[in-house]
Amino acid sequence: MGRNWKRNRKNKHSGKPNVRKPADPSKYGESKDPYSLVASGNFKLEAFYACQGSFVKCETNELKEEERKRWLTSMKSTLPASFRIGSDVDEGLRQRLEKELEDFVGKKMEIEVLPKGGERRIRELDLRPEKKMISPAKKIPFVPFAYQLSLDRQTIRRNASLNPFHEWLKVQTEAGFVTRQETVSMLPPVVLNPERNNLVLDMCAAPGSKTSQLLEIINLPARPTDSEPAGCVVANDADNKRAYMLVHQLRRINSPAVFVTNCDAQFFPLVKSEDNPTEGMFDRVLCDVPCSGDGTSRKNPGVWKKWNSLNAYGLHALQLSIALKGARLTKVGGYLCYSTCSMNPIENESVVAEVLRASEGSLELVDRRSELPGLLARRGLATWRVLSEEKSRRQIKDRMKKNNDKMKARRKEWEEQQNDGEDTIPERAKVTEDFNGMGKAESMPVEDLPIERVPVKDEFKPLSMDDVELMKMAQMAGLNQYSRFEEVPLHMQKRVRRSCFPPTAEEVSLFHLEHCMRVLPHDMDTGGFFVALLRKTAPISSRAKKTFQMLQEELQTDNNDIGEAGEPLLKRTKLDSTHPVEENEIDGNEKKLINTSEGKNAISDEKDVSAAVRGHVKKYYLADKDGKKHPTLGRDDFIPVPKDIFEPLKDYYGLASDTFDEGQYMGRACGDSKGLQERITVVTSGVKGFVRNNKECEVDYRISQDGVHFVAPHMKKRKIGLELKDFETCLQTETIPLESFSRAFAEAARSLTMGSFVVYLKGFEDDYIKKFWVVMWRCRGDSVNCLVTKAELDGMKSKVRSVIGQE
Repeated sequence: MGRNWKRNRKNKHSGKPNVRKPADPSKYGESKDPYSLVASGNFKLEAFYACQGSFVKCETNELKEEERKRWLTSMKSTLPASFRIGSDVDEGLRQRLEKELEDFVGKKMEIEVLPKGGERRIRELDLRPEKKMISPAKKIPFVPFAYQLSLDRQTIRRNASLNPFHEWLKVQTEAGFVTRQETVSMLPPVVLNPERNNLVLDMCAAPGSKTSQLLEIINLPARPTDSEPAGCVVANDADNKRAYMLVHQLRRINSPAVFVTNCDAQFFPLVKSEDNPTEGMFDRVLCDVPCSGDGTSRKNPGVWKKWNSLNAYGLHALQLSIALKGARLTKVGGYLCYSTCSMNPIENESVVAEVLRASEGSLELVDRRSELPGLLARRGLATWRVLSEEKSRRQIKDRMKKNNDKMKARRKEWEEQQNDGEDTIPERAKVTEDFNGMGKAESMPVEDLPIERVPVKDEFKPLSMDDVELMKMAQMAGLNQYSRFEEVPLHMQKRVRRSCFPPTAEEVSLFHLEHCMRVLPHDMDTGGFFVALLRKTAPISSRAKKTFQMLQEELQTDNNDIGEAGEPLLKRTKLDSTHPVEENEIDGNEKKLINTSEGKNAISDEKDVSAAVRGHVKKYYLADKDGKKHPTLGRDDFIPVPKDIFEPLKDYYGLASDTFDEGQYMGRACGDSKGLQERITVVTSGVKGFVRNNKECEVDYRISQDGVHFVAPHMKKRKIGLELKDFETCLQTETIPLESFSRAFAEAARSLTMGSFVVYLKGFEDDYIKKFWVVMWRCRGDSVNCLVTKAELDGMKSKVRSVIGQE
């Protein structure tokens, strides 16, 4: 049949073929502006935000309307690209990168912008490239070493004159020096402001741009004499696949100060603080929770089509549950940052207000606007309107299906049979579907139910911006307003919860919700975002803990019920029922597994573990219910590496017993889980120190390039210092003859037996941030190989060029 075969699909209800009307070539491309993300807006979305007082900055209705139009224009336009240079990048290399960036996009320039819309549109309308002046890249003042361009990512990729800059950006990103990240996404780590020796938890970390921003700070030495990071970042995500994406993102930093876990953030174990056994142990906690994402409409146009107020209400319980758990995990004196990429107060201020209400004074909001120059962030809302439909898009669609000709005929037939005393229709006809999704409705003919058609694509044009007119428009969009919780229909009370309503006048004066930060798209030409910073000023009282626990249990139950209406279900992490622990708490001894410094109780038989570690160097796969095979990495626990593996390595590489702490090195193995790993899945911890050889050698393991800068300082054998010329010669992907090097290095290399060894640039052996260490392989012949990937080699060459520039 081939690729050109087309199936004549039939309508499943009418039985007639679907006939596609041919497009009019003369009008092709006129219906949609290709330079705008959407041709029309979303009536319901615009009506919702117009009623929320999002434009309180304006005094008159005319000014409100002008600002609403600016907001709408910005929401429909493409998002400018932005990126940042890593905080842990060496100062000399950073200056070189900034100079290269200045050469590429540091000045105003004219480019040819290719027409958008596809080849057919370009051909039919005879479109030509247009000349356009672009502004230079500008620094983001509130984020160190960050830049925002005046072009979107698609234009950068499609424009030939910007191809050198695009290639530079890709090379520096792969090398780990640059991270492409949306401007507002950089805000939560800056607001959280961790110190280098802090223990940081990112509860919903994937895909990892904010986590990498935190890790770059923690990876820096806390003191000038430190040879490794003093702090740690625990990065958690509920989705297994996204957790592996997170590992890939963090691998570019090559830091041992990271611990990646896979666990539903609501059920993350409470790791107790040593200073205060009743509280959490984390100095900083980031809750960048799942949200409806309407602030991302500039890069995700699907928001305009699918936006529904029920999405926010469906996620409110999940967001509140994660925030409550984050408050418990924060130590006294620590900070909790709550953020979303939504502009909806149901997902933002209402969650923060409920956390403050439940904490009973243990938490307080902190305003850091004065510490972030150049940030245009509006104050948080102290009051808002609770507006909601009663039915989701899926429920409305199902109702419409129930009223087509085929279903009407079936219902008529059933009624006739019922009147004749026959009962041939299955029992499912006796109870109709509950379109509200919150319980079973009374049986009634579906044709009698009214069909609601929401004018999503209609243009929102209020006659004025006064409250009466805006509420009239909201009602036209199918939005109902509830002034208090008692007005909410019974079947809606598990969605529109009591915590969704604004605080009382007394609570407003106590909570100071104005300290929250709202970033609107038209203020800084960014996406929409919300950030709130809370400080834990005192231990949470026993009564507040009970309130927290009751709220979480209630929220988790309600979420599972709401799942029938189309909102995401919460998948609780399975805990071992044979080891019950109250509130998933972990004591101080179990906490030590995070630091991987002690593990004497983790194994019972070293010989069995040794065999298991060797066996799990290979990649095993398990088949899931769908029949697909997935790697088992992360499903087996970390355990201490047995002595019969480490002793040969210590002798071969000359690892100093007085400085080299082998207790910090762990391996994967089967067996019973212990402590923290019993309650969460540990995806990865730190960096690889050794990897198994694929060639015969005196030892089974070679040094890994990922962790060489933490292993090599303890080596007394198979380590060679090089001058700059020899070090540059090593940075090649092919086999390198020893005659290409200086006589001193060639003789030192010939004295080594076949296997891995390490070279370093003289003068930088004590600086783990610059990472001038390279793993080499001594071949059988008179040659060596560099065991480094091409992306890492390109990054190393950039660092070498910066050193040459400094000299």
